[in-house]
Amino acid sequence: MKPLSELKEKYLRKIKILLFDLDGTFISNDSLKSSTYRYLEKLRDNKIKTVVVTGRPAGWCDLIARWWPVNSVIGENGALSYSMLNGKMNRQFYDDAVSLEKSKELLDSLLNEIKAKFGEIYLAADQPFRQWDLALDISEENSLPPNKVREIYDFCISRGANAAISNIHLNVWYGEYTKCDMALKILDNWNVKIDECVYVGDSPNDSPMFKKFPISVGVKSVLDYSDFMKDYPSYVTERDGNQGFEDLVDSILSTK
Repeated sequence: MKPLSELKEKYLRKIKILLFDLDGTFISNDSLKSSTYRYLEKLRDNKIKTVVVTGRPAGWCDLIARWWPVNSVIGENGALSYSMLNGKMNRQFYDDAVSLEKSKELLDSLLNEIKAKFGEIYLAADQPFRQWDLALDISEENSLPPNKVREIYDFCISRGANAAISNIHLNVWYGEYTKCDMALKILDNWNVKIDECVYVGDSPNDSPMFKKFPISVGVKSVLDYSDFMKDYPSYVTERDGNQGFEDLVDSILSTK
């Protein structure tokens, strides 16, 4: 990982789309800063499209896609994308091989197994607004030690599920997709090349994006997850969270 300051201007100048994570990247300390939100408007004014890429639930994605100055929202770690087109919500789902009803049945069964094997665990507060995944709270309102998080992660994988660890949740789902898969689908629909994009995130569930995108950036706290991550961003910001996000956008806009 190189410092963001070493990202060459010739690459920044090509950027047409900024894809970004929410928790720990755009949002810091459970707070959306007005200064950071205004950066979305700056990007829009400079004709740079923005895509939220998050593990947060479908219900939240609907609101963000409707009200924020963004072009699309990928939610539940790639299960879905919501975009407002001509005043109407366009909803896409990546993998419908497993029905929503069957998915919920499988997740309920897996949750019971997790409780039986690992004892008391807590569902994320946003679970009621989810469609395709199960979110276990590991540090948002409750906490689990890292070794236990890893054990539950490995157990879910052994049971045929997919899983991803963020800075706040352990997300579990059935379906062959990641954040990256849905992101690439959107780029294909928009006829945009991957080297015309930049992705910024902060935690292990961003690893597929870090691996695929030639220009990938981690905010400073990404360095805290070295034991959990297989793939790392190409660049890392000097500051953390929303401040790192702002530094990246400043770098992009300085070339416009």
